[in-house]
Amino acid sequence: MNEPQPFEQSGFAAENPLPSKVFNKYGGWGSMAQQYPIFSQTWYKYRLLSYILPTLLIAVFLGLGMFVIPDSNAKSKFILAMVFLWCSIVSAMVVGRGMAVLVVKRSWAERKTSVGVILSIVIGTLFAIWLIHVEHDFEKQFTKEYIQELKEKKQTDLAVVDSELTYQNSPVVSVLRYLLLLLIFLWLGGTWDLLAYFRQRRAMKDILVEQRVALYRKERNEAELRLSVLASQVEPHFLFNTLSGVRSAILSDPQMGVAIIDNLVEYLRATIPQLRNDGSCSQVKLSSQMQAIRAYLGVIKFRIPRLSFDVEYAPALSDLFIPPLMLISLVENAVKHGIELKKGPVHIHVFAQKIMDGGEEKLALTVSDNGLGFTGATSGSGIGLSNIRERLKQLYQDDAALTLETNEEDGVTARIVLPTNTFE
Repeated sequence: MNEPQPFEQSGFAAENPLPSKVFNKYGGWGSMAQQYPIFSQTWYKYRLLSYILPTLLIAVFLGLGMFVIPDSNAKSKFILAMVFLWCSIVSAMVVGRGMAVLVVKRSWAERKTSVGVILSIVIGTLFAIWLIHVEHDFEKQFTKEYIQELKEKKQTDLAVVDSELTYQNSPVVSVLRYLLLLLIFLWLGGTWDLLAYFRQRRAMKDILVEQRVALYRKERNEAELRLSVLASQVEPHFLFNTLSGVRSAILSDPQMGVAIIDNLVEYLRATIPQLRNDGSCSQVKLSSQMQAIRAYLGVIKFRIPRLSFDVEYAPALSDLFIPPLMLISLVENAVKHGIELKKGPVHIHVFAQKIMDGGEEKLALTVSDNGLGFTGATSGSGIGLSNIRERLKQLYQDDAALTLETNEEDGVTARIVLPTNTFE
């Protein structure tokens, strides 16, 4: 039977944080309030509960003063003054914070909420100071009347009385009194809670940014995984068909077989770096994609001799970065659903250019063919096109788009528009 471990070795040593059950049970209402956003309703509830014991102790302390004054008339005036004092303390704890809770609950804009919260704390503190000022006036009046009664009854030394009144009415004493009260009520009125509120809000913003970045990375990784799976499905199909064509060409026309292999090698040289990274490269140069498309269409032309094609882009665009495999997927889609199914001469035009879209300069990647046009397979709802749209949404939000439109004569034009400020 194992002996119980010493307390220091059981995971509850002095420097380790307490378990949540112990922290919540013995930490008090103030500790409970710290677990909620400052100026939230739940925070306010626990914050008020944490003030119950201090306010009761203050009330008891003030109440003890009644037993010091034997005169009933003076006692009533003293009680009235102490009630004002106690009310000012309670209002300092309750009013400003309560108004701030109502402001935060309104869910205004950030700047408006900040101003509202600050004003709430200031108003609550000033209200408490005003109450204490009223209490002080009562207290001075009470002291003056009480000492006057003592004079009339000759129960005290007149010199002592005059000295006491002079001391209480001294400007220096009044200034020091109000400075002390100001410091106390700034503390009771929620100044530190206000500072903590802004620190907490900045921390929450940082956490939200981190969560959004983590979510974006997760979505990007999932999209890259789907892209990798798509590439692993497309590439073997293309390779097997091409190698089958090479075999047939070698038997009938060896020079054609060599030309097909040359184009295949050029295509693989442009695409293998992406496949080697399992589709995880998020950006590739436009020139490499155009080179891969030119080699791909070169291979397809040997299989479909009636095909002609153009791949055009300005040299200044060569070093711009674009998402991998998107453009070539549109080319493959044009070949599979538009070119192969049409009889007679067919043509594919691939080009890249900068355009103005909504007052912003963007890059347009276009694939235009004169194939069969929109059919059930090319209506824009295919899996490949849906994957491209989803990928664009994850990478660029609403700043990028894929559009399909019917050409005036025959075929379809597919266009990807990307923001140029992301090409770095």
